[in-house]
Amino acid sequence: MKKRSALSAILALITAVTLTSCAIVPSEDPEKTPAPTIAPGPLFTPLPPVKEYTYDKKSSYMIYYGALNQSIINEAKQYEVVILHPKMGNITRDQIQQIRASGTIVLGYIAIGEDLRTAGMTPEQMLADSRFTGDGSGPRVDPRPAGTTSLDGIDLKGKASPGGSGYASYFLDDNNFDGKPDINPIFNCAFTNIGDPTWFDALDQMTIDGNDRIPGIREILSDDYGRALGCDGLFLDTIDTCAPNIYTDDSSPNKTKFEWTAAGVRDFTKRLKEKYPDKLVLQNRGIFFYNPQLPHFKYNPREYVDYVMYESYHLDSNSTVLFYEGYSADNRYNYMPRLAAEAARPDGFQVLSLGYAEGPEEYHLKETLLGTSEVGLDVLMEDMNLAQEEAGFMHYITDGGVVLVNDFVINHESKEDVTAPAWSNTYNPSTAWPPEAPTPRVGIQQVVPVSKGVIVRWDVALDRNHVDYVLYYQTKPFDFKKDPNLENAESMVLIPEVGEGYENGVGPKVYPYQATIDGLESGKTYYFLIRARDDSENQNEETNTVTLKGVPK
Repeated sequence: MKKRSALSAILALITAVTLTSCAIVPSEDPEKTPAPTIAPGPLFTPLPPVKEYTYDKKSSYMIYYGALNQSIINEAKQYEVVILHPKMGNITRDQIQQIRASGTIVLGYIAIGEDLRTAGMTPEQMLADSRFTGDGSGPRVDPRPAGTTSLDGIDLKGKASPGGSGYASYFLDDNNFDGKPDINPIFNCAFTNIGDPTWFDALDQMTIDGNDRIPGIREILSDDYGRALGCDGLFLDTIDTCAPNIYTDDSSPNKTKFEWTAAGVRDFTKRLKEKYPDKLVLQNRGIFFYNPQLPHFKYNPREYVDYVMYESYHLDSNSTVLFYEGYSADNRYNYMPRLAAEAARPDGFQVLSLGYAEGPEEYHLKETLLGTSEVGLDVLMEDMNLAQEEAGFMHYITDGGVVLVNDFVINHESKEDVTAPAWSNTYNPSTAWPPEAPTPRVGIQQVVPVSKGVIVRWDVALDRNHVDYVLYYQTKPFDFKKDPNLENAESMVLIPEVGEGYENGVGPKVYPYQATIDGLESGKTYYFLIRARDDSENQNEETNTVTLKGVPK
C-alpha cells in the first residue's frame, strides 16, 4: 500500500470536518510496498527568477499548519524558508508579509492530486454541483493498452471511463471503472489528474472566502486576487496520486491506479512557472519521479521545481513506532542517492526533509523536541544527522499535526561544515529487505575516448552543502606523495550531464553523471581523477586516488 502523505492527510481530515461536519477518521497505517522499491495591500518587490536560487542553498526551514500569532510570526522570522497552510491557519496577507519583511521565503500549501472541495461529498452530490461537472467528459481512465508501463506518447487527459461520464475531465475512475470519480476512502476527497489543463484552471481560480472555501494558486501567490496573500511560492502536496500502480493493489485501503497521470505533472509545473515566473515551487514527496528504475523518471519536473520535500525520511508520523526499518533503509540506500543526483544537476533543486516527533510515548519525543526532556535526544539527533549531515537535506522535525513550532534542528546542528563529501552509489545490487548499504563508487568510474577528447563518468557524492566535481588530468601518472594537492595537474569543475543509459535505469556500469572534455591531443595518453568538493566556506575536498587513463581519438 502506498503511504499517503501525513501532511495531506491532516488537511483532508480538517477539510472534511470543516465542510461536512463528519467525524474524523483514524489515520492510515503508514506502510508501502517496496518498489521493485483581506483587501490587497501595497505591492511587494518580486523575488528574482527562481533558478537563480538553485544553488543559493538555504540552511533552515520551518513548516507549520496552525493559526499564527505574534509569537509564532517572530519564531518564523529566524528561518530562511517557512511553509504555511492558508486554509488550516486561516492566514491573512498581513501575517505573511510580516514574515516576508524579515527576508524569509514563505510558501503556501496547495493540494494538486486531490480536489479538496469534494471532501465528504458523494458522487451524486458532485454531479449536482456545476463546479464538478465541467465539460461532462469525465471521469477519465488510463488510455494505454492493458499491461503498458511506459508513459511515452500518452494522452494527458486519458480516455472516457467505460462506466459513463458527466463529470469534469480531471476526475479519475481507474480504481473500479464505475463511471464515478474515484474517492479516497479514508480521506473522502476525489482524486484528480494533475496534468489536465482544466484542473490547473480550477486550482488557479479557487478562493478561501468564496464558494470553494479552498485557497487557490492565484490567491496564494498574487497581490490582487482574493486574500492576495502574496506568498513567494507554493508547497505542492498530494503528488503521490500519480505514484506507480505497483504501490497499491485491491487489498490496499487507499488504492490508486493513476500512474498514467504522472506524464502531466511536468506540464503542470511548467505552466505554473510560465504563469508565475518569479515564484518558487516545492514538490512534496513524489520521490519516484527521480528514480530511473521507474518510467516516471523521464517525466520528472526537475527543471521546474526549486525544492523537493522528503517527508518521513526516517522518523515516521505513526504513534506506534519510531520508524519502519525497511522503509528507512529503502529511503537511505536506494531512493536518496538517486534523488541527490538529480538535485545537484545544473537545473536541480534543494531537498528538504521532514521527521516526526511521534512514536511510542516512552521516548517523550515531543517534550524532547521542545527542550523539556532529554529522553528522546538520541532518537531526534539520529533523525537529524541521517537527513541533514549524511544526505545533505535541509531538515525539520515536527509533530503529526504539523503544529509543534520548535527550533530543535537549528539549535543542535553543527554550525560549520568541516567534513569533505562522501561518495555514494546510485546502483544498489542488494535484494535484501531491509536493503543493505551499497558499496560507494568512489571518484572517476569510466573514461571513453572521443575525437580530441574523452567522456568521463562518475557517481554522486553527498555533503550537507552543494557538491562540485573537480576533474584533474595530466599526461603522466599522478604521484600523490610528491604532489598530494595535485598542483601540477590541469583541473576544471565539471558540469554534469545525464550519464548514458541512466534514464533507462541504474546498473553496475551506468552512472548518473558524465561530461565531455575537449581540446586534448589525439593519440596521447592522459590520466584522469575526479574529486568531490563542497561549496562551504571551507571548500572541503576529499582526497581519493582513483585514476583512469584514456587516449583521445
